[in-house]
Amino acid sequence: MRELITLAKYPFLHDTRQYIKENGPSVDELLHNLPYERARIIGIERLDNAFKNRDVGNRSLVGDSDCIMEILSYPLARMVAVCIGDSYFKKRYALGEAYHIYKYLLNEPTSFLLVVAQELNVTVQYSFDKNIIKIFFKDYLRNAPTRYREWKIVNRGISGGFLTISHKDLARILLESLRERINEELLARECDQSVYNMFSSDIQRFQNMLVMQKKKFETAPVGKVSIEKLPPCMKDILSAIQSGENVPHMGRFSLVAFLSSLKLSSNEILKLFSSAPDYQEDKTRYQVEHITGTSSSTEYKCPGCEKMRTYGICPVDKMDDVCKKVRHPLSYYSDKWKQEKKKP
Repeated sequence: MRELITLAKYPFLHDTRQYIKENGPSVDELLHNLPYERARIIGIERLDNAFKNRDVGNRSLVGDSDCIMEILSYPLARMVAVCIGDSYFKKRYALGEAYHIYKYLLNEPTSFLLVVAQELNVTVQYSFDKNIIKIFFKDYLRNAPTRYREWKIVNRGISGGFLTISHKDLARILLESLRERINEELLARECDQSVYNMFSSDIQRFQNMLVMQKKKFETAPVGKVSIEKLPPCMKDILSAIQSGENVPHMGRFSLVAFLSSLKLSSNEILKLFSSAPDYQEDKTRYQVEHITGTSSSTEYKCPGCEKMRTYGICPVDKMDDVCKKVRHPLSYYSDKWKQEKKKP
């Protein structure tokens, strides 16, 4: 069993789950007994920080008591996140946990990152004598933030199905893998009524915050663009970017080209990408200005609906009546404005 402080810093590890199983309280005790009140407070703090700051936050881990409360706050936060019942919130929380752990991983020895990679089913090879890290190409493609040029597979080289990466690169890939795992686990679970009853006031508070944020998001324009009139595909891509997801290249390209066609400036578009956990303004600006034609001879056009479906970025289940009548996202936006003008 690893040291208590390691279990507290990495609560998703199998060793941490085993520690709780062998030494922790029952769910009922965790929810109601006085000795675990601090863990309950920290659990809510994790959620607040993740939602507002995209990081579950730092706490003192000096003594065993600090570490134990930190360990127990993790399953509590997850249970409450499930009961809040909002997919966007779950994504924000998953990112908050993963980004917090990413910052720890940057300062760990590579040998520890290999342990984490194994837990997350990420296939990595490491040459200790040469200090060379290699990752299997499928795991790389699944988790790499390919919005930046240096992450493109053509700029990495591949041999025997493996790509060479740095310690920092591996930590970033593990961030994405962990974020995806936590989110999938939360989506697969149902709310426990006893958890809801215990945290009902906090759950209601978070739900109210979500309602307010969604209203603000839908009514506030992005530059001169009305978000509520965006087609479902662009709303989905924008929501994914703002919740910190690793959006595929074609999704980002389509959104930038779409917004550029609506005459948004590069600076206005850049603001939308700033919520990514590893946002780099200079590199993102280069890509945005290249797509919009600001720094190139070509202004790229947004793909039509058929191509959006081909690339798997058309949310077919969210298509409305306007979607079914148009063949291009820009036509959808135009039709929505026409409907607005016809209202008495």
